[in-house]
Amino acid sequence: MRRSKRLRIVGQGDSTRLRLVGDWEDAPLEGLAEARRVDGALRKLVRHQVNQARESGCSWTEIGGSLGISKQAAWERFSGED
Repeated sequence: MRRSKRLRIVGQGDSTRLRLVGDWEDAPLEGLAEARRVDGALRKLVRHQVNQARESGCSWTEIGGSLGISKQAAWERFSGED
């Protein structure tokens, strides 16, 4: 019996990771395409949350700290147009 293909979030905090569960071995390119879709969705989510943080009055220092980057890196990455 084959297991269905799924994407699973496991762990908590800094040990959180994504894992492909199921019969992905038979279709590695499908798994790669799924990973690309997840990457795009996560990038949109991060940008949205940065925008929400800015609208709430958070500083670039605070945003950078939450992302594990400097305030300058956060500003350079997120201050421009989408």
